[in-house]
Amino acid sequence: MSTILDDLAAVITARSDADPTSSYTAKLLGDPEFNQRKIMEEAFEVCLELNRPAVDPILAANEAADLVYHLMVGLAGAGIEPTAFLSVLEGRRS
Repeated sequence: MSTILDDLAAVITARSDADPTSSYTAKLLGDPEFNQRKIMEEAFEVCLELNRPAVDPILAANEAADLVYHLMVGLAGAGIEPTAFLSVLEGRRS
């Protein structure tokens, strides 16, 4: 598994009890509908960037990172291990 994704999952878990007024992660966890809208927004932004005639690799990577972060928060908020998708991907390698 990826160390950075494991680290991010640990941060998401640690911030689940934080004050939503001072932690964006806690705010997302406390408002699943808001986070779902952010997942859709970030996915759309990735699609927009990848559809440009001249894709900016830095911008595309930033948008993809935002999408992965919001997706992991969504999984955690639903009681699913934030990195659960990694085992699924591993199983699909064959």
